[in-house]
Amino acid sequence: MTSSPPARLGNRITPLLLATLGTGAVVAGCYADVGALSRTAGPPAGSPFLSEVAGQIGLPERTLTASGTHTAKGYTTRAARTSDAAGMKADCDNINVNKKLSADFRSDVFGPGMKGFFYKCEKIAPDTNKYWFTISSANRAQIRKLCAPSTQYPIVYDAQHGTYWLDEPFTCTNRVGPA
Repeated sequence: MTSSPPARLGNRITPLLLATLGTGAVVAGCYADVGALSRTAGPPAGSPFLSEVAGQIGLPERTLTASGTHTAKGYTTRAARTSDAAGMKADCDNINVNKKLSADFRSDVFGPGMKGFFYKCEKIAPDTNKYWFTISSANRAQIRKLCAPSTQYPIVYDAQHGTYWLDEPFTCTNRVGPA
């Protein structure tokens, strides 16, 4: 995972800003009507910082949230034949130090509106990184598609690390909403 390509992770907030966020930072309320995005979240109790982050990324007031793990393979070319060990290491290091917040996660797959937070990364094989995530959307269909093992992800380029990424299915271990 990296924050460079808009198609992969969407708009981003400065990574240093995210280092203080916990996984609950992207959870706001519960599910709204399918396909409908509600107004931006009001300020979390006593937290102008989280209120500003929610406003900047357009976090809907009511969302469905999924969390779990996900793997991705990094390659040196779009043909996806040779692993990019350096790019994969750099991405893991970046996630573990800075965290990542995406204002429009994988809009090429899900359409607009998915908000993603990636907070941990481990190399689990020479060609595979494992990521821990929390992702929210006001659109129930987007969360269903995210958690479906059959969802396909086209390869995308990360200019920050010069790596082509092939995301594998997301394993959702927890879903919150509707309340």
